[in-house]
Amino acid sequence: MTTFDLMLFACAVLLLAGTIKGFIGLGLPTVSLALLTLGTDPRMAITLILMPMLLSNLWQMGRGGSLAALIRRYGRFALVLGLSVGLTAWFSRDAGDRLLTGALGAILLLYALLDSLRRVPPLPDRHAGLIEVIWATLTGVIGGLTAGWGGPMAMYLSARRAPRDEFVQASGLLIAAGSLPLMLSYLAAGHADPRGLGLSALLLVPTFVGFALGERLRHRADPALFRRALIVLFVVLGANLIWRALSG
Repeated sequence: MTTFDLMLFACAVLLLAGTIKGFIGLGLPTVSLALLTLGTDPRMAITLILMPMLLSNLWQMGRGGSLAALIRRYGRFALVLGLSVGLTAWFSRDAGDRLLTGALGAILLLYALLDSLRRVPPLPDRHAGLIEVIWATLTGVIGGLTAGWGGPMAMYLSARRAPRDEFVQASGLLIAAGSLPLMLSYLAAGHADPRGLGLSALLLVPTFVGFALGERLRHRADPALFRRALIVLFVVLGANLIWRALSG
């Protein structure tokens, strides 16, 4: 696939992923990577979504209630998550494509499983701090390896009983908190370069167009039906990625 063909494909993928993010508040990295890896290797796929992932979530983070209150509530999780993502991305810099492809497939299936749980038990007050640190560390390990940590992050926010608007804003904070160290680790490891980030920056346009479209659709479509269709897509794509990794 030529660079031009890849960018056309990536524009269509980011338009779809941005629409999903605008509709349900997350899913951009997961959807983007699952589809982009059909046309390119996992490292390039992650490089292409770095700018859309960081900037769309900074924008989402700033569009809710008090940012200071949000950081006070979720700052510890965000800090540990960011450190864990950055360190994992760095120490897994020599991991092969088959491992990354299989790990991404497993994360898609995990996302579908976590979504089926529906009601996550509340975070107990007694050991909340310790659980937060462990949860953030494991979430960051997943994110540093696959660039997709939406599933365990959403599970954590559900355990915190975050209201709908806070859930969306906090998702922006926690994904942005991991996106920057992921980008820095990719640059340091040589997986991303200025040219790759330039291509990634071009994908901001379809991402934000999709985001705006998704926000409009949120008031017109059935979110439950939309989410079920998304989970079916994740199962199919996840199984395909694992099959490719095993048969590679």
